[in-house]
Amino acid sequence: MTASQQSNPWIGRTVGDRNRYRITSRLGGGGMGDVFLAVDTLLGQQVALKLLKEKLLEEGDLRQRFEREVLLCAAIQSENVVQVKDYGVIDEGYPFYVMEYLRGQTLGQLLQKEGRLSVERSVGIISQVCDGLQRAHKGVVMSHDGATSGELIQIVHRDLKPENIFLVHSSLGELVKVLDFGIAKVFSNETPSTNTGLFMGTFQYAAPEQIEARRDLDLRADIYSIGMILYEMLSGSDPFGCSAEAGGTCWLRSHVYEPPRSLRSQPNCEHLSIKLEAVVMQCLRKVPSGRFASVSALNQALQTATGVKVDARTMMRSQAETIIMKPILDAPSPHVTTPSTPSVRASQFTSYFSYMLAKLEPILLNYIGPIAPILLKQTSSQASSPSDLIKRLLQHIPPNKQSEFKATVRAAIGTVDTNPSKGKKVDATTSGKGQKTAPPSLPPVVLSTNHQINQSFIDRCEKELADTIGPMAGLILQKTLAQKPSSQAELVEMLAEQIPNPTYAAKFRQRLG
Repeated sequence: MTASQQSNPWIGRTVGDRNRYRITSRLGGGGMGDVFLAVDTLLGQQVALKLLKEKLLEEGDLRQRFEREVLLCAAIQSENVVQVKDYGVIDEGYPFYVMEYLRGQTLGQLLQKEGRLSVERSVGIISQVCDGLQRAHKGVVMSHDGATSGELIQIVHRDLKPENIFLVHSSLGELVKVLDFGIAKVFSNETPSTNTGLFMGTFQYAAPEQIEARRDLDLRADIYSIGMILYEMLSGSDPFGCSAEAGGTCWLRSHVYEPPRSLRSQPNCEHLSIKLEAVVMQCLRKVPSGRFASVSALNQALQTATGVKVDARTMMRSQAETIIMKPILDAPSPHVTTPSTPSVRASQFTSYFSYMLAKLEPILLNYIGPIAPILLKQTSSQASSPSDLIKRLLQHIPPNKQSEFKATVRAAIGTVDTNPSKGKKVDATTSGKGQKTAPPSLPPVVLSTNHQINQSFIDRCEKELADTIGPMAGLILQKTLAQKPSSQAELVEMLAEQIPNPTYAAKFRQRLG
């Protein structure tokens, strides 16, 4: 911890309802707020906590913008947008909000180190940026204080730049998160857009209409910014040669009046295809109508031009499911007749998992609020069975609401009992028409009964595996135990085989050896 961090008055403070968050260090800051690393003492997790700067506390418009950023990020439910978990106001009157804590680096930091990126990596990153923005551009329904207005709000980010694109690294791939919707512009049918007459954004990446503060600014301003970012990722330079100039005069003139230089004319860019250049240059057209009509159209054109077929929205998910499926397919349960093809059992697992989470999430939201999706994701990765999942969730429900919660869950998904000795199945659910519909069945998990593998060692394995591959660790461990490893060494080896990266697998073996 640096001297400045030690002298920061917020370090060591606890804030939030029941002093839930303990601030441990400062991560950085922006125009409106400082970002701190904190510990969620309720869930035992590290989180990022953004606090409005002291000097801005009395400026009502900036405080409203800060609070609006909370609502916007919470409403955009996308794995490619940083997720908000909580919001509050401390005793001194400072508003704050709590985000997921991201481990990795910004695209800006990556470009500073590497200068430029490969076509494949550039497409993978920009595809995920497009996926995150697509949810915002299409519109979200805003809710506040438990009430839903029903108003569809379309959101334009207005400040896309490499520093607002965060790259989370894991053994499963690179996940992209779009940050900082603090100056986003919103549109709705009920609330017409207004023009402040002021430029808002970052000169280097701003669209011409954004610099001119025009009333007709829409989602295509974000597409222009993406074009600027993509040009820099591929060439290590910018289209106007302004990088070496101080101030924003060059950027202002260039964005509005100067034609961008051909991408392939930049040094060492001759190998880039004409089709790829055409996509980038279309993003940079001065007139919005000349650009792509949507980020999804841009995404599709980019993948077609490069031949890089990446579905950024499901890239991480599909890889994770492959790891989870492997022990299921390789270890048929003695209590279930094994289907003739592996794809049938994989389908059973996927449909059951989706069925449970889809039913539980809206119920949980009513009891613990917007943190429900995060808690459900974490708890489901740790649970050994559906009944265990319910038991774990109950620990986070207020005591006076637990009976009601159990009754609500029972009405939604039936009585869950996975005890194979009783031979029971999940009860059928009642459809909206009163008809009984059985949920998809999941092969029961039979845990290892080998006394050489005690619970302490299992817990240690889960912790090390979670540090290596993330939230799928609990599921992978349970499915591996179902194969009844004969010793601790065999359990470690079986788990290591599920880690895609050989280097990480070797480190995992070493830590548990």
